Amino acid sequence: MIPKTMKAVVVIAPEKVEVKEVSTPVPVEGEVLVRIDNCLICTWEQRIFSGSGADLPFIPGHEVSGVVAAVPKETIANVTPGQKCVVKTYDSCGSCEFCFRGLNNLCSGQSKKRTFDGIAGTGGMARYIAIAADRIYPLPVESIDLELAAFAEPLACCLHSIEQADVSFGEDVVVVGAGVMGQLLAILARLRGARVIVVEIDKARRELAMKMGAHESIDPSSTDWQAELSRLTSGRGPHVVQFTINNLAMASQYIKALAPAGRLVYYGSFRPSEDVPFNPNDIHYTEKVITGSYSPTVRSFWQASQMLGHGLVDVKPFLTECFDMNEAQRAFERAMSTETLRVLIRLSD
Repeated sequence: MIPKTMKAVVVIAPEKVEVKEVSTPVPVEGEVLVRIDNCLICTWEQRIFSGSGADLPFIPGHEVSGVVAAVPKETIANVTPGQKCVVKTYDSCGSCEFCFRGLNNLCSGQSKKRTFDGIAGTGGMARYIAIAADRIYPLPVESIDLELAAFAEPLACCLHSIEQADVSFGEDVVVVGAGVMGQLLAILARLRGARVIVVEIDKARRELAMKMGAHESIDPSSTDWQAELSRLTSGRGPHVVQFTINNLAMASQYIKALAPAGRLVYYGSFRPSEDVPFNPNDIHYTEKVITGSYSPTVRSFWQASQMLGHGLVDVKPFLTECFDMNEAQRAFERAMSTETLRVLIRLSD
């Protein structure tokens, strides 16, 4: 029995979260109702909690897992009630040039918001969400731990970034920053047959990256990282750099560090952002490639659901702490700490 009302975590003011009762959404034709069981707190939610990134009040959440609750008879879907799934909570229009080209992550009409009783939000921290059927990815194995399945969205983002860099066997891949995304990128690069070098200030995160399979690590606060990268790559420089940190001063320095024909991917956003200097001849004469990676594609989300479902990627070490819904305030406070990687909120009653 689906209740008429549900609970949702709402950021009501900067650094203030409450659990409110709102109407349960009713799926229309083309939509499916999903019961959200778990939601991770991402950097984006942390910004909202801090008072930037969205108008308040706001129902956040987009790294989710749950169970199909209802499929209207008018909806054509490849899921059935009771099936475990992960959800892409933001919509793409399906009819713009970028959607037609398979670049749904760059959709010109992409929306990350829906409304619950007048409260806007992505909705991943509400108990139920009505979502387009093609945004739901069934998990291939019913025995999967749904808490770990919530990593599908961040894993999908990293899979897309690996594709953007075209990581190949035998290459040297540098991952700058060993937060959750850096850790996942390091794992995926290793699965692609690359030698992985992690650059990270925090000792515990460097050690975790090495434990998870990275081959080398560098502490840029105590080592000349440029000289060390040159040494580790026989003076050539890395073939690929995945840049995940919010550090403008270093953003252009890695262009010089790249090997000829190397690829630099700016994975994360910069806040605040401004122009950074670089010499175009450093690119012209060496055919280096600079690109970005933004959000997952339909393909990478499917890949993530399959990899997690079949246990091909171990994400358990990155789940630092779990909280019940009534502890949401504490969950957000812990997520803001550098001691945590990912904090999860259980939305179950």
